[in-house]
Amino acid sequence: MKKMISFALLGLLCTALTAAECRKHNQAYVAPTERGVPFLLKNQLTNYVITYRYTNASPTQTSSVLLGMPAPVNKYGFSRKDFTSITINGIDSRQLEPKKFDLFNTPEASGVDVHFNFNGIPMIQRFSVSDSSGLLTMSWRRGPGKAHDPIRTIAIRFFVMPCAAGRDRDSYLREVVTPAGKYSSKPKVRWRKQNLTKRDSWLILQDAKYQTAGPVLLCPDWNSIVSGQARFGAHQDMYLEFQLNPNANKWDFGMLDSEVRRKNSDFADFLKKQKIIR
Repeated sequence: MKKMISFALLGLLCTALTAAECRKHNQAYVAPTERGVPFLLKNQLTNYVITYRYTNASPTQTSSVLLGMPAPVNKYGFSRKDFTSITINGIDSRQLEPKKFDLFNTPEASGVDVHFNFNGIPMIQRFSVSDSSGLLTMSWRRGPGKAHDPIRTIAIRFFVMPCAAGRDRDSYLREVVTPAGKYSSKPKVRWRKQNLTKRDSWLILQDAKYQTAGPVLLCPDWNSIVSGQARFGAHQDMYLEFQLNPNANKWDFGMLDSEVRRKNSDFADFLKKQKIIR
């Protein structure tokens, strides 16, 4: 009987250890003169850290709040200090300070709700993870209360650097792989523009030449997206912008980055085994 109880307690302990969790992180990833508000979102598959970085004003620029993802990878992927931002009615989220941060840990998911006010339009940015998926979900939704003005225009941007192994300027061969096919760049051509549609329900961002760091995955929810475009080529950065439906109430994106270094084919196989893509 004692042995049965011990095994039961062990099972409960393992469940507790592997359950999704969100908490304030102990490393801010900012300069000593700046303020950072970091959060750790983790489960049994991965650890994500997002940080809101309050930059100081300088003679050439105003103060801002930049959103970075320094973990699981601190040099590649979604790791740049302003990897995503949103603009609503011409107001850039990078010029706004969050009003408050609400942590939550529920049986369904764990994460943080970040409250903003876009000149009278309350909005909430949510980051969350669940127990059984390596995806980090980011959503924007309308906040509580009545907005002073309607949302007329809304667009979201992502800045991604799948790897940075090339030493020569503009030596990359960036690619976007989706269910609709593979969009490739040409050598020494810095930028290619590729329109995206709902057929591109997931996007693997990778490099055909350098595979020293793993690709990344972006999953846009096209139910609330009007159009999308990717800009990529021989430059190390890849830019994606989505024009969103201003009449929607919620806009969702899934992301997957990993500290495990995988070649492009291995990354695709990993996503299929995890049943994230088909």
